[in-house]
Amino acid sequence: MSNSKNIKRFLKVVFEKNKVIASIAFIIMLITSVLDLFIPQITRLILDDAINNSKTNLLIKLVLLYTAIRISSSLLSVILEYIYSKMKKRVYIKLKIKLLKHLSKLSGDYYTNIKTGNILSIIENDMFIVENFGAEILFSLIINAITAFIALFFLLKMEFDLLLIVIILQLLITLSQSKFTKIISSKTEEIRKSDGNLSNIIQEFVSNIMNIVISKSSFNFFKRYIKQEKSLVSKCIKLDMIISSNISIARILNSLITICIYGYGGLKIIKGKMSIGELIAFQQYTEMLIGPCISIIRSNTRIQQSLVSINRIFSVLDEPIIINQNNKGHRLSDTFNGDIVFDKVAFSYDKDKTLDNINMIFEKGKMTALVGTSGCGKSTIVNLLFRLWDINKGKIMIDNIDIKDYNLKSLRKNISIVTQDLLLFDDSILNNLTLGNKNIRKQYVENICNRVEIYKFISELPNGFDTIIGEKGVKLSGGQKQRVAIARALISNSSIIIFDEATSALDNISQKRILENINDLLKNKTIIVIAHRLSTIKNADKIYVIDKEK
Repeated sequence: MSNSKNIKRFLKVVFEKNKVIASIAFIIMLITSVLDLFIPQITRLILDDAINNSKTNLLIKLVLLYTAIRISSSLLSVILEYIYSKMKKRVYIKLKIKLLKHLSKLSGDYYTNIKTGNILSIIENDMFIVENFGAEILFSLIINAITAFIALFFLLKMEFDLLLIVIILQLLITLSQSKFTKIISSKTEEIRKSDGNLSNIIQEFVSNIMNIVISKSSFNFFKRYIKQEKSLVSKCIKLDMIISSNISIARILNSLITICIYGYGGLKIIKGKMSIGELIAFQQYTEMLIGPCISIIRSNTRIQQSLVSINRIFSVLDEPIIINQNNKGHRLSDTFNGDIVFDKVAFSYDKDKTLDNINMIFEKGKMTALVGTSGCGKSTIVNLLFRLWDINKGKIMIDNIDIKDYNLKSLRKNISIVTQDLLLFDDSILNNLTLGNKNIRKQYVENICNRVEIYKFISELPNGFDTIIGEKGVKLSGGQKQRVAIARALISNSSIIIFDEATSALDNISQKRILENINDLLKNKTIIVIAHRLSTIKNADKIYVIDKEK
């Protein structure tokens, strides 16, 4: 999608629910600019009329007026900053939530082809950059243009020949700035990509830091990290030097403008063709012409830098949602039967088939086991049922209705998956069990915890169920984590429960006791068990062996 379209989309987000305060901000900015335009005229009157003609009363009035304008302008600027800050935070939060929600709707295929570090870089770094891009920069462009035109009008009336010198030098500034802008935009895009790659390496290290220490692979990490960091530092230094050169050239040309004004203007004063007040006023109006012009050029640089981030954000938001949501689809009710049928199902992650012509039936009230060698497609069957991916051929049906015809939220709400790759939050044990659902009674939670033999452990902790378990449940053992995960699935009271190596960290005796304790809770549910240990599946009503994708 073109850059202009993405900017329009972003500005739509900016103004969608900020129209009133944006209008107030624009009016305040306009008033501030108009007030500032009076300053050169007041300065001229102070020097040429009040001081030159020794008019004390006029001098006092003009000084008071000058002071009032400056104070009013400063107060309005504070109010303006408050409005901009409020708008920026609103837009930042809204866009970030929109981005995170969209990420949650994307298929598993997207996440197998994207690096986590790049996504994190977009969510954090790019979002931070666009936070400062929006109404403020748009309004400043408009007001700067108006201020520059009004200043130009006054300058034309005052000294045309002196203005010509200013315009020639201003054109040189504009040309140099426009060339630098293109270079800065290109270099910024390179840095964003490199930063994303670096974030991916760091995220990989932090997420697996214990395993890295155990496997003695720290050297390999630092070798990769230092190489990427050096490359990024080199690119950042080059960009900083380009930006610094850009600013320095602009300063030199601005200094030349000031020298020309005072040199040529001073000569005109000596010849009696210009007063000191007019020279000072001309200088101030020149600043009001050049300042906004420079701001517009610099705003263009900011726009180019922000545009890189805007494009990266919208590249994620434009990722197609392959898994159709079907909000008007069937909803799984409490009375549904829960029979699941895989009818001639075929699926592949890439060119090689993972599953081919799979036919299976999972019945309500029965435990069905899936066994097979690693990589044969057992967990893929679970992913397809949960619709993380959609099948290539065949049908998956629940109660004779294709799962694609169900409301996706309703479907997933009624399926609980307990995996060996446990998801535990850096939160209390209670919140990890209930996932923040306040409607679940504490007594019910305690009962389930008793059944999975973790209640005693929790009750002996200083803070009980309010104990924070750390990131990824680092404060719990492997067996305790799996007990929490099993308890969570039972507490959610889903109609379909899938145990994917859910008891791999438990010994055979503990596993047997827990299964016996929860057996009555599973009677009216559709249970699917994936396991390598025979002790886990020996009580299964039906066992499917997956071999060579079939």
